Amino acid sequence: MSKKELFKQMLEQAKAQSFYAGTGNPESKILLIGKEVAIDDHEGKGKVQHEREFINNISNWEKDIYKNPNEIQNWNGLNYTPLYPYKGQILKIDNKKEGINNNRGTNRTWYNYQKLCNLIFKKENNQIIDFHEHFFITELNATPSLKTATADKKTVSSRLEFIKSSTFFQSFPVVIIAGLGYLEISEYKNEVEELFGVKFLEKRSAGGVITQPYWVHYSEDRKKILINTRQLSMTVSDKLLSEISSVIHESGLV
Repeated sequence: MSKKELFKQMLEQAKAQSFYAGTGNPESKILLIGKEVAIDDHEGKGKVQHEREFINNISNWEKDIYKNPNEIQNWNGLNYTPLYPYKGQILKIDNKKEGINNNRGTNRTWYNYQKLCNLIFKKENNQIIDFHEHFFITELNATPSLKTATADKKTVSSRLEFIKSSTFFQSFPVVIIAGLGYLEISEYKNEVEELFGVKFLEKRSAGGVITQPYWVHYSEDRKKILINTRQLSMTVSDKLLSEISSVIHESGLV
């Protein structure tokens, strides 16, 4: 079964369970899993964004499922697609909240996703946000929240089962989980291993800094690598992104 067919199958499962599917390129080799969609105030200022990005995620995919990333036009305020959301952003932090002219930048998390993408694919001079061409992105929690501390986490356990049972999600050779705290990891239970059928290899600290940890896992046949780390947002170092990209290069899976 092709990757596109597996994706269509996953969409049907997500629709039946009223689950969020994700964004980015379903035919890519890298699955990046965050904690939850970062949208707040669903009934106020964030209502339009919530409907566009979350509520309509499946229906938007059904509309664009046969498109390729290069067919998507730059964002014009009306042409949203989960295949390539807000295409046309550049590698800067969005300055709209400062009350000045929009610099076409992006949020901190997407900024770091792009820096990681540039490192993995050796796009040294790239200054546009195009990681959606190279990653598929989904979340551990099916309930949006701007902050993890206030997130409703009731859906996490069913969401983990959904990811575990999905042939589409299991088909990626490279998985990055940026969601410390949402998976139980102890001497008695390791949900990272259980979720993707991998075994823990080594814990590392980027540049020797303990606040920049990442855990490396492989499948027994070495056809899948999984890296578990912190949210790729405010306090992520360039060294952490660089070391993660190096481990992925060494795997030979991209």
